[in-house]
Amino acid sequence: MDKSVDIFGSFKQNIPLFIGVCLCAYFSYHIVLGRYSYQQLVSMQPAATAKSKELDSLKDKTATLEEKVTLMRPATLSSDLLEEQIRLILGYNKSGEIVILSH
Repeated sequence: MDKSVDIFGSFKQNIPLFIGVCLCAYFSYHIVLGRYSYQQLVSMQPAATAKSKELDSLKDKTATLEEKVTLMRPATLSSDLLEEQIRLILGYNKSGEIVILSH
């Protein structure tokens, strides 16, 4: 009887240590193999780089379009841009010009 009380008393003293070991094991597992682990972070880096390049490309296109819109406003109408848009959208061309259509 004395032995069982001693084992139970020893276990009771080591409960915080046992809980600490379990928590360390739990967090270690998730750091290495979990959904938000370091391994997942490393595997997502190439995709993040590609998306960043795509974002930069879209920002450049947006800046170009905003510049064209600014030039098409009545206060700052650019005759060259207007002529370019007329030719592109309406298909007008000057007399004597040769138009080559391609597929």
